[in-house]
Amino acid sequence: MDALDTTERVVQYCVRHGLIDGVELDIERLIERNQYLTLKKKPLPDGIDAYIKETKPNHFEIGVNAKHSRTRQRFSMAHEFAHYQLHRENLNGLAEGERILHRSDERNHLEYQANDFAASMLMPEELFRSEVIRMNGDVTELAKRFGVSPLALRYRAKSLGMKGHGV
Repeated sequence: MDALDTTERVVQYCVRHGLIDGVELDIERLIERNQYLTLKKKPLPDGIDAYIKETKPNHFEIGVNAKHSRTRQRFSMAHEFAHYQLHRENLNGLAEGERILHRSDERNHLEYQANDFAASMLMPEELFRSEVIRMNGDVTELAKRFGVSPLALRYRAKSLGMKGHGV
C-alpha cells in the first residue's frame, strides 16, 4: 500500500483487488484496506469538506463531511488519500479541515497536487478520454458513470486540456 504514490499505481492496485466496478473506483474500500488509515464520516463544521490528521505515530484519520453528497464525499476521500500518499511527512503543516476543489488563488501547491491526484485516480486519463467519446461528452452521464460531481468532471477535463461545451 505504501507504493501507491502515483495514480497509475493506485489504479493498477484497484484493478488487481477488484476495487473498480466498470469505471468507478471504490475509494472507500481502498482507504479501508490500508491498516494505517481510518475513515470517519461525520458532520463537520460548515465550510469544511474533509480533513486528514495523524492520530498516533504513522496512523492517520481521514474525516469526511457526512452532510455532503456521495460524489462530494468520494472526491474529498480521494483528495485526503492523496495527501496521505504524497504529503504524509508534511501533514502537520496543513490546516485541519479544508474546502476541496474550490476556485481560489489562495490554494497552495500541496492542495493543487492533492486535487490533481484525486481527479486522476477517480478518472484515469485513458479511461476518461474513451468514456467522453463513448458518451458524446455528456457531463451529467459521465459524472454518474465515474461517481463524481459535474464540477470534478469538468476539473478533470480542463486539466487534460479538453475543450468544448461541457467537457
